[in-house]
Amino acid sequence: MKKFFQYICYLLYRAVIFGFRITPFWLLYFWSDIISFLIFRVFRYRVKVVDKNLEMCFPEKSKAERDEIKKKYYSYMVDLMAESLKGYTYPAEKLRKRLVYDDLSIPEKLYAEGKSMIVAMGHHGNWEWTTQTVKYEHKHKFAAIFKPMKNQYISNFTVKCREQRGTHFCPIEKTRFAFGMREKQPTGFCMAGDQNTPNLKRAIWVNFFGIQTACLPGIENYAKLFDLPVIFMEIRRVKRGYYRCYVSMIAEDPSKCAPGEITQRYMSKLEEVMRNQPETWLWSHKRWKALKNEKGEINYGEIYKGM
Repeated sequence: MKKFFQYICYLLYRAVIFGFRITPFWLLYFWSDIISFLIFRVFRYRVKVVDKNLEMCFPEKSKAERDEIKKKYYSYMVDLMAESLKGYTYPAEKLRKRLVYDDLSIPEKLYAEGKSMIVAMGHHGNWEWTTQTVKYEHKHKFAAIFKPMKNQYISNFTVKCREQRGTHFCPIEKTRFAFGMREKQPTGFCMAGDQNTPNLKRAIWVNFFGIQTACLPGIENYAKLFDLPVIFMEIRRVKRGYYRCYVSMIAEDPSKCAPGEITQRYMSKLEEVMRNQPETWLWSHKRWKALKNEKGEINYGEIYKGM
């Protein structure tokens, strides 16, 4: 029975994808404005979570300034969902005009040296379009680490759409096996590490917006395990429906980095991005479920209690 309902949801999802395929961007954004208004003003989706996160990260800003960021965020969030769904069937040559890459000398140098790399990304800008266009602009082969959806039919279909653009998508539980690709040809492994981590025993604690934050260890651990340089991919929103990617080096030689140093550099890069374009990050995500106080004691779940 569960599979039956999942299949029905899959068929509805396919219908939605078809609808987005034939809908022009101007109409897409018209509906996005309406939906974002309903989510923000009527249903009030996670407004308290967004308020708390913004208050923690931008205590120097006035409430009016934070409210303006919040308003822009809800508009961006719906735009992002609409753009991502349309991107699955949008012609690649047109998508490349909407997301362009700046100076690529760093990955080109690594490729010339026969080196694979970890592409550290965050949930900002339009990371979905980035994984679908990166293969056309870089010489590396690319593999993106992702968490499969609970609905297997939808998850398989989404992966199929994504992989048509040349990037291999690897389930997070098979991450270690994915790194075997580097032995055949230089590969870029796209990884995001800005989510909340459920395993505090393995977490790497760093300073993020002045807050002691528990971070996923994957980027740093795999960089050191396989001796891979780590670059950062900043996805800057130029205007509605258009993005520009900037590449910078986080760690060229991971073996020379102290424990936690790579993660701190990554999160510092991300913080810089968020300060420049604060509305383009997932503020409705409960990022700080775990907090560490001045005594080093960990409090879990207190900040979002009742939200």
